[in-house]
Amino acid sequence: MLDWMFEGIVDWVSGVVTDLMDAVSGLFLNALGTDMTAMEEYFPFVASAFTVMQYMAWALLFLITVWQLFKAFSGPLGESENPWTLIFKSALFALLIYFAKPIFLYILNIAKAPYTALMDVVVSKEHFTFAGIEGALRNGLTNFISMVSVVGEILILILIIALGWNYFKLLLEVVERYIVVGVLCYTSPLAYSMGASQSTSQVFKSWCRMVGSQLLLLIMNVWFLRAFNSSVGHYVGAGGALTNGHGSVFLWLFCALAFLKTAQRFDAYLASIGLNVAQTGTGLGFELLMAARLVTSGMGGFSRAGNVFGSGAGGVAAAGGAGGFFSRFKGNSFVRDSVVQGGTRMGAGGAIGVVGRAFGGVAARNGATLTGESIASVAGRHPSVSGTIGGDIANKSLGNYMPHLKGKTLSDTQITGGKISTTAIGTDGKQAALSMYSAEQFEKPSEPHSIVTATDGSKWYQTASGAGAGEYNDLSGFQNGVMDSGQVSTMFPGVENGTVLRSVGDGVVEASNANGNTLWYNSAYFDEPDAPHSTLYTENGVAWYAMNPNAEMPSFESGSDATDYNIAQFQNFMPGYEGTVTSVSEGDNGRFEIRHEDGSGTRFYDSNQYETPRNDYTVYEDNTGHQWYAVDGTPAVERRPVYENGEPVYNGDNVRTVSVETVRYRGEPSRFGTPKSRTDSFDREPRRKR
Repeated sequence: MLDWMFEGIVDWVSGVVTDLMDAVSGLFLNALGTDMTAMEEYFPFVASAFTVMQYMAWALLFLITVWQLFKAFSGPLGESENPWTLIFKSALFALLIYFAKPIFLYILNIAKAPYTALMDVVVSKEHFTFAGIEGALRNGLTNFISMVSVVGEILILILIIALGWNYFKLLLEVVERYIVVGVLCYTSPLAYSMGASQSTSQVFKSWCRMVGSQLLLLIMNVWFLRAFNSSVGHYVGAGGALTNGHGSVFLWLFCALAFLKTAQRFDAYLASIGLNVAQTGTGLGFELLMAARLVTSGMGGFSRAGNVFGSGAGGVAAAGGAGGFFSRFKGNSFVRDSVVQGGTRMGAGGAIGVVGRAFGGVAARNGATLTGESIASVAGRHPSVSGTIGGDIANKSLGNYMPHLKGKTLSDTQITGGKISTTAIGTDGKQAALSMYSAEQFEKPSEPHSIVTATDGSKWYQTASGAGAGEYNDLSGFQNGVMDSGQVSTMFPGVENGTVLRSVGDGVVEASNANGNTLWYNSAYFDEPDAPHSTLYTENGVAWYAMNPNAEMPSFESGSDATDYNIAQFQNFMPGYEGTVTSVSEGDNGRFEIRHEDGSGTRFYDSNQYETPRNDYTVYEDNTGHQWYAVDGTPAVERRPVYENGEPVYNGDNVRTVSVETVRYRGEPSRFGTPKSRTDSFDREPRRKR
């Protein structure tokens, strides 16, 4: 049982190792040639900053030349070189600085010939798969042991991992050597700045030797990798046997490991014979191994901490300490500090900080943007120490902190402690002026606003004004102008179930539910109405004024034959009214009138549609619970013109009149108007919290 378990583990690990070796085999040589394509596409900053390197080189060349000229004119007080020779060489190397990159690329083209020739050599045995190594090792081990035991399986596992690890380290060497060539290319102007003076020319000569040595190493990468690949394909298939009858797969394995080690140390061998080569690979593989050990030990440590403290307090503390360090010293923090005007620096200090911010400024001018974390480190601080981020980088970066602005065209953006302002162009092409205030630093604004969430989880009050403000305050999700009850209950927490909305205009919707129909007005578009209403809030904090539904009057009929029917309808509709009713007039616009035996009358006004009467009145409730203002009137007689066929009838020069019994009321309550459109500019800043 134990043998079977170990054999399964070995097969699985061997499969993973050989699959990884197959996946990367040949990939690096094809991608990393003698051109700078990979360097420029993986590290676009180096190409953009090449001009900066040229200016630095010219500055160094100028300083060196001036110093040497100063020494030349000092006479016998110091050793000096011929001034005219110095000036001529300085002019020559200044020109070389300008053409530094084309010169280097021309040298790379020279190295391309042997590199390509080695790549084009055809070796049939090179078409192989690393998966055969595990089988060859097992077969070779069986020749010594009749049955592969647990010890044999462990030995196979160790040998395969050793081979895969050294192959991977050689690939890391290949990448490092290519990167060194790239660094020499994009820093070549600095080398040319040292060539004019005799005192610094040795630096330039050493750089030239290093370029030649590194190009030799670049070519040898092909030689070593293809030689190893051909060895795997040939000797694994032959079981490691040699033509003289000796050898075994184990001897081949040790030779292969030694070959990989030699390839890794070839730069040291070249250095020992006097070539200037960069010593690569001495720590990268070890760092990867230590990183893997740190991850595994860290996982175990956090697990143990969780077991000990229950809530994982130890793990959180450890993570917080490391996280605080790495979040403080990130590359983007240098870009942030280089564009912050005023306030306190939040990145590294000293010489590292100066250099970092210098390169951060170059990155910002070449299209870099700020991460949400970098913006949060400014916007989340007090304005006295936060400073301000503005300009093009603020316009391009704000969407990284405020997700709802991602992809929008922004201008005039200002980011400071607790406050952000910008102008956004919406999908409809209209502009909106947006102001955002941190909920931690500011009190809730008195004017209409919404609540937005930043990438760091902080809440912000947002006000919007201008022609495009509707996009940030209106409801979204209408289908053919209608929003179903499910969407409404999600968007308006606490609203009555079954409510359906229909868009009827900018900032106005009609709500329909069991209580009837009513209009809702967006507070960003309209002032708060005088008519009875309730205030509803969307999930993102926008206030809507929901007008109280109008009362539903009974259907009164006209004509003398309908008197008894109308009286019965009224008594059923207004059960609290105890007076004697002789007639009911047909009503409209939320009002109707009744008459009494003594000729007096009473008018009823819907309290949701009319203001409170100025004179005496009584309040009644209908059978649905709505309130009505009842205003009593006194009997009166008035003269009214007589009309026939729509024309007044005259007696001589005077219009014929007739006396008509009527009711006189002392004033009529005013009808509520529709909410007025807002005219303010939403530029009042809320109060800061103390």
